[in-house]
Order: sequence, then structure tokens, then C-alpha cells
Amino acid sequence: MAPEIRPAPFTRPEPAPAVRRPYLVFMRVGATDLLPDWLAAEPERNWDVFVSGYAPREPQPGAVATVIGGYNKLSHFRECVQSGALDLSAYRYVLLADDDLAVTAGSISAFFEDVDRLGLAVAHPAQDWSGYWSHRIMLRNPLAEWRETNFVEIMCPCLDTGFIARRLNDLPITFSTWGTDHALCHLARQDGGKVGIIDTTVIRHTRPIKTDGAFYRKLAGDGIDPEAEFRSVLATLPEDCRHHRVLGHHPAPGLLAPLRGLAARLVEKHKSRILRFKGHHGRLEY
Repeated sequence: MAPEIRPAPFTRPEPAPAVRRPYLVFMRVGATDLLPDWLAAEPERNWDVFVSGYAPREPQPGAVATVIGGYNKLSHFRECVQSGALDLSAYRYVLLADDDLAVTAGSISAFFEDVDRLGLAVAHPAQDWSGYWSHRIMLRNPLAEWRETNFVEIMCPCLDTGFIARRLNDLPITFSTWGTDHALCHLARQDGGKVGIIDTTVIRHTRPIKTDGAFYRKLAGDGIDPEAEFRSVLATLPEDCRHHRVLGHHPAPGLLAPLRGLAARLVEKHKSRILRFKGHHGRLEY
């Protein structure tokens, strides 16, 4: 029988003392991770770090906390918030990052500032075409500054902390995390918030996407079928939330903005054709 992820009652913590940085990176890490590269690349960063480990490890120097536990990144994030181990009251946005992502263009600090300026409820950096990717919509559109969408992947979503305070208990967190990204974006848009992909910050997924890796072997051992979890979540959502859509292309402002906007739409429309010529590491398309 599969283990149960049981949400506890959630109350937003009382405001904490002022912190030096307004944003937070919550990174789920294993035996090897790219967090040191993130930290080295931005010595003057505007974000704090909270380390979520799925195996015992030494505390991360400079992190606000290093906490071990949780079935997956999302379930541990919820546990940490609900238990008070993670107080989000001093932060405006939190980025829930996997540990195998290399920042290849832009910076995470600039990304946070862009998301905050745009007032997005849920956002995600664009993915580099040369990395291992699952969803074509996530690949960078070089002609856009950002795209409003109805979907971002669970790999590295950035969430407004006010939205988290309202909706954390409503979010269906599956063991595999499959389907949770669709539900997350639906809840944000249902509340009147916007969802978007920031094309000026680009991350590269450095590890192959393997459904026979250690995590998926654990799922199989616990009797959990990711495809079944995915279908069960999608069955609860409106039809227009089940398929990825770009709702708007937003190029850099200026005299050429209309032309860049048209070109961005053409790139999006013909991504499949471009990928046939370039080759790719894609795995899933929903």
C-alpha cells in the first residue's frame, strides 16, 4: 500500500525579524548538487537559501537552515512551512529548485526581480534547448522577455508567498509530483494571478530524465504509478488546464517590439520543426 501524504493544518507564521534578502531559494539536494555553483555565481545575491535534503548531510554554510526529510521536494516544502521550520513571512517569493540545474543566462537575482516587477503568482526560468527537458513550452523563446502561460514545470517554480499562504493546503501534492504543476498553475490563475516563463533567465537541466532512476525505483517499490497520479490530478481540472498554452508573448520594449513579438510567436509555433533540425533530449509532451 502506498504511503500517505497527509497535509497538516496550515497557519501562516507571524512575521519574522527583517532579513537581509527579500527572496528565498528552497533547493532539494542529494549527494551531489549545483547549489555551490549558484552561490559562487552571485556573491551579491538578493536571495537566501533553505536546503532540503533527502539524505543526511552536513549543514550548508550560509543557508538559513538545512533540514532532512520528506518524500519529495513538494511534500517536504509543505512539511517545513506547516511545522514552522520554514518561515516565509519575510519573503516575497520562493523558488523551489531541483539540484541539477545550471544557470546559463541571466541570474537568479535578476529572475526574482523580473517576477516581482511583473507581479506573477507562479513563474519559472526558461530552459536551455541543449539540456534535458520534458515540456516544449518550457524551452527558451529568444525573441521574448517573458511569456504568459497556463503552465510551468515543477522543476523550478517560483511562487508568490501570499499565494502559498492561501493555497498550500489546496494543492494536490502527488508522490511522483506528476500533475501537481498543472494544479498549481490552475489555482494561481483561478485566484486571478498570472503564470509565466521568464526567457531572460535560462537554466539547463544537466541530468538525463530517467523513469528508471532511484526516485522512480522508490515509487515502484511503494506501489505508486506516476501516470495514474497524473491522470487523477488532471481529471479534477478544467479542460483548458490540461494542455500547455502560451497566452501572450512579451518582447523587450522599444520601436522593434511589434516585430519581435511577431517573431516570438513564429518561434513558438515552429518549435517542433526547429527541434527536428537541432536534435533534442525531450521526454514528455502533454
